[in-house]
Amino acid sequence: MGILTNSIGSYPTHVIGENAKARMSIQDLMAGKDPFVISIEAAVADQLEAGIDLISDGQVRADMVSMFAAGIPGMKTERGRAYITGKITRPLKSITAKDLMSARQQACGRAMVKGIITGPATLAASSSLSRDAPYKSRLDPRLLNDLANALSFEAEQLVRAGADALQIDEPVLFNIGVDKVLKFIDATVENVRIPVKLHPHVASFEDFVKLLTARNIQYVGVEAAKYPFWLEKLTRDLFEDHNKKVALGVIDTDSRDVESVEVVKNRIKCGVEVFGEDMWVNPDCGLRLQTREMAFHKLEVLVAAAASVKDELNLW
Repeated sequence: MGILTNSIGSYPTHVIGENAKARMSIQDLMAGKDPFVISIEAAVADQLEAGIDLISDGQVRADMVSMFAAGIPGMKTERGRAYITGKITRPLKSITAKDLMSARQQACGRAMVKGIITGPATLAASSSLSRDAPYKSRLDPRLLNDLANALSFEAEQLVRAGADALQIDEPVLFNIGVDKVLKFIDATVENVRIPVKLHPHVASFEDFVKLLTARNIQYVGVEAAKYPFWLEKLTRDLFEDHNKKVALGVIDTDSRDVESVEVVKNRIKCGVEVFGEDMWVNPDCGLRLQTREMAFHKLEVLVAAAASVKDELNLW
């Protein structure tokens, strides 16, 4: 496939929808008018204009935990906090497929579109456990299994909606032993037959290696812009031995500055030296906390740097 640019997911146009919702009348809301449609349209428009190959819908409706907690039976959100209130079961309808279809329709073949799912470990560890919930702890294997089952329904619906790829977000792996939760992440996408990317935050090399043993994941994210030491620890052989490819983070999403094309180009070239030419490149994380202008410029730099590397290596 060569070097493919993609955005991680969240994009700062959520503010547009939140402002529109605040201005809506009760009649508008009762009539089912959706204030976040314009947020999705703006997020997709920016990604298309920047030239991203594999875009998202912008994850504009809520933060990554609340968005899914609000739609999974046995969970609820209250004042921005997610709660596990009962036995987790499969949703009756998809949580994000409608937004993915909107993004796909707007892209109209100019870019591929990926679905994004917050993983079972992150949903469990980021939620409070109510007294009535039938689980012993937030890492109760029964809870993780039930969440994986509920999320597998979402994965299936996103595939049916036309997703070109899926991404599983698991930032809490930085604080949780990977061996405790990996089988549940795997189970979430067991029936998926499109490329699946795992976007993790891990604390150790040993945990990262364990991630590579996942059976149903094809791409594993590496945050190399903020943590370049990963390029010194990881090897192409390690990925190839586990039949995995890299999704390389080359844009620092914490920084309020826009890196130069040359800086990002060098990061991509370092990635090519380690992993080879067949990779995805993306920001280290979502861009939700940036301004829209800053987020857009970061994507522009990503695309320009990737194009420059392709030119040098004759990868078109």
